[in-house]
This record gives sequence, structure tokens and C-alpha cells, in this order.
Amino acid sequence: MMNIKVGTLAVDKAQATDKKYNYPLLFVHGAGGTTEYLKNYLDFFSKAGWDCYAVNLRGHGASDPDPKLALLTMEDYVDDVNKVRTTLGIEDCVLIGHSMGGLVSLKTAEGAAKIKALVLIASAPPKGIKLEFKKDFMLVKIMLRGIWFTIRKKPLLPNYAITVKLALNNIEPKDQMTVYKMLGPESMAVGNQVGKGYPIDVDKIRCPKLVIGCKRDNIAIESMEEKFARLIKADKYIAYKQFGHMIMIEKGWEKSAEDIKNWLISAVKN
Repeated sequence: MMNIKVGTLAVDKAQATDKKYNYPLLFVHGAGGTTEYLKNYLDFFSKAGWDCYAVNLRGHGASDPDPKLALLTMEDYVDDVNKVRTTLGIEDCVLIGHSMGGLVSLKTAEGAAKIKALVLIASAPPKGIKLEFKKDFMLVKIMLRGIWFTIRKKPLLPNYAITVKLALNNIEPKDQMTVYKMLGPESMAVGNQVGKGYPIDVDKIRCPKLVIGCKRDNIAIESMEEKFARLIKADKYIAYKQFGHMIMIEKGWEKSAEDIKNWLISAVKN
């Protein structure tokens, strides 16, 4: 695994062990995330023949701290992804976005002719899809916490109990704290954009699209992901019964990686 700096952004690179595909994969993490939880996928797909990259969005992970983190927008994150694409000469990549990173990837692909395909995993939905949640008192806590952080213009960091309930519920209990420590604060401005509905011009996205939803996901619930797939006219939709929100580090994650690999081989011209 190589660590690359693109301006203030830290990018992980896993070079193909035996390169079989002439286009790379670029992974985009979710809200409050880092490239740390994507490493299973980076290892799997680099061994399968792809050059793989994963960006720490500005203010996240190993990227330089950003004092304006609370005010960062979706547009800032799209700029980050495009900066990595152009600087590293990987404009023709497949974008693989998780959670908020799915929406960032979707927006990046809008009008971007060189992007080969989109893989959107447990993605935040765009405008046109009503946010759906599993009814739970925890959501009241999150909303109140979000309002408080917005007023204070501070980035939001959900506490451990909330994160376990919503995102880490399908992680082995002994590993939940380890995964929690991979996460960090997120911009409330981005949270507000997602909450209001972030506009995407679906007709300007011409590449193949795979959407993945998970039955045990307490954030991006599977019924919402199915509607999302229909809205963006996805070429394929996969719903997993066994996975939750953090599919790439949950038990049996290899199944999802294998399915993505097979879809890429069939849907993308090398």
C-alpha cells in the first residue's frame, strides 16, 4: 500500500498485483469516514487486477486538518475527487462510493464523460428520494445533536452509542470500538445538504451504474436504496440480507467484493 499526497489530500494506492484492467478504481468514503475502513476492498481489487486508489476527503483521516470542516460542502468534496482524478491522471476511473461518498461520486459523474462506471454502496440519496429511517428513539438524539452542532458551527461527531446503533450494528461487538476509532467528525453543512435533498441531473450520467442496498442497514435502509436505484436508472441493483451499513468490513464481506468484481467485468469495457 502506497501513501500519496495530492495537495492537502492523502490518497492510498494499492497497485495491481498482476494488472488486468487498464482503468483504475477510485474509492470515496462516507461521512466522517477515512480510507482505513476501505482497505479490505483495496486489497481484494488490487489482487484481482485493478490499480486502486482511495481518497481521504479534505479534513478527514490522513489529509491535512481543515479548520473550516464544519462548513465544507458537497461541492468541496466533489472538487477533492476531481483533483485526485486529474492530478494522478486517473480521469477514466470507476468511482466506488460508500454512504455519503456515493452521493459525492454520483455528483462527480454528472457530465464527466471519462468516468467508466459507478458503484454506489449504501449511498446517501439525491433530491427526489425521501430520506427514510427505521423508527428509533436514537434518531431523535441524532437530530437534536445535529441542530446543536449546526448552531455552534461545529463539525458533528456522533457518539459511540449512536454510531453502534446506526452504522456498526452488524459489526462483531468485539470489533465495534476499533471501527469507531476509524471515524471522525463531519461537516454539518454537508449533512444539511443531504437532508434537504442534493440535486443530481441523472440524464447527465451516462456510465453504467450499480447500486447496493443492505437489509440490516439502519442508516441507508434498503427500501430507500431500491428507490434510489430506480431514480438514477441503475443498470443493476443488489440487495443483501446479511449486511449492514459497513459492508466492506462485516463478516463475509468477500461476497460483496466478488459481486462487484463480476459486475465490473461484465459492464465496463477494458
